[in-house]
Amino acid sequence: MPPALARSLGAATAALAALAVPATPAWAGGSACDLGRFTATSQADLAKITVLDPGPLAPELPALADVRLAPARSDVDSGRRLGRARSTAGYGDAKLLGMNLPGLPLRDAEATHLAPGQRPGPVTVALAALNAGGLATAQAGKATAAASWDDRYGCGKTGPLTRGAAMIEGLSLLGGGRAGGPAIQAVSELTRAASPTSLLKVGPTGSTQSATDLVKLGGGRIGVRAGAGLALSDLTLFAGTPQEITAKVLTQPTLEVVAGGDEKHSRVTYQPAVLSVRSGGKLVESLDAKHADVSLSLLGRLTADRPASLLSVRLSLGTPTQKVDGASVSATAASLRVEVKLGAVHLLDVAIGYLSVSATAPCRVGASTPRRQVSDSDTPVGSAPSSAEVPSGRSAASPRAAARHTSPASPAAGRDATSGPFGKPDSGTPSAGGLALTGSNVAAVGLGGVSLIVVGLGALFLTRRRRRA
Repeated sequence: MPPALARSLGAATAALAALAVPATPAWAGGSACDLGRFTATSQADLAKITVLDPGPLAPELPALADVRLAPARSDVDSGRRLGRARSTAGYGDAKLLGMNLPGLPLRDAEATHLAPGQRPGPVTVALAALNAGGLATAQAGKATAAASWDDRYGCGKTGPLTRGAAMIEGLSLLGGGRAGGPAIQAVSELTRAASPTSLLKVGPTGSTQSATDLVKLGGGRIGVRAGAGLALSDLTLFAGTPQEITAKVLTQPTLEVVAGGDEKHSRVTYQPAVLSVRSGGKLVESLDAKHADVSLSLLGRLTADRPASLLSVRLSLGTPTQKVDGASVSATAASLRVEVKLGAVHLLDVAIGYLSVSATAPCRVGASTPRRQVSDSDTPVGSAPSSAEVPSGRSAASPRAAARHTSPASPAAGRDATSGPFGKPDSGTPSAGGLALTGSNVAAVGLGGVSLIVVGLGALFLTRRRRRA
């Protein structure tokens, strides 16, 4: 091959190599795609006991205050270097007359998982028997926590952040049992016979769940979702006696918020509990949006040397409260409140299924567009006005203002693939269209390079023929 032709072919080949190798594809990252800081918290308590005070019936017994049992908590803060996503679940803690109760929280009775910073979860811990001063007891339980983090969450990727769950068996208040604690006695109005029982039993099992996610909204917005819920079969007061009161849970309560950057694009969704209440085996009332409370009375005592007292029992559905402040949204709800009183004094005041959620949206929308540049006419996907949502910007005054939450088992249409507050963490693998890619089009560059070589070789061949001629 003549030297001139070889040099020409070498130059053409080098040009093709330079053109055919595209810029390395990269997730739109760095400062250009930084969504900014976002946060989320979610907590579900199986029981939040404001007070359990047997003093009105037995002054010598201590009292419990500010007790949280079976909490499942999620905490996310993208501003932290390690542990941006944290999930915890366990038995909880209690206070005895304003002081921490010895032995609570139980050692090794909490599941905790962080991301980044730990191996992929979930972390599961078996919970042993619980004894809170003999006043609150549980037989066993299980706690599970999982957190996930992907650096591409700062570039518009969506997916699960945390999942937490706590389950306990045989929760009983003033039920005596193996712990040898005080057991309340139900007294028959006819015979005055006393039957040892428990003031309140939950279950046979009860569980809580918390979850946080990043979700896609309309108009290129990235939303932060926090959800909390409860799974419970029934509650029983004075179990196994003629005065037994049973509340069977027909619909489980859930609470969810989505922070979309402003009031218009944020939402609060609350599904209240629905219960069927029976007393002495007979249906008394259904607790739902139309009937929010029911009151009953019965005779009881704690010690044989004291006369029976007339106790009033009130079951009432909680009302959600919410607040939207700029990019932040929060909400709380006490799913069911159980009160047992002697006159005006509380023997028991407990919220079953206390749910608390909050979220703050990132300061930017999409991968690189500041929020102020997004048209205010865009609408979050799946957020059309509906009676199933508590309107943003005002507190819900009653269960009537909050209706059904989308079932966690079947995600609402228009949401991303991450389901409700109680779905399982997925692999976190981004979808093909989830984030913007930068770099050259391989096919176009390759075809362009081949065309240049063909044209160059043709021109070289014609030039050499003219010189020979």
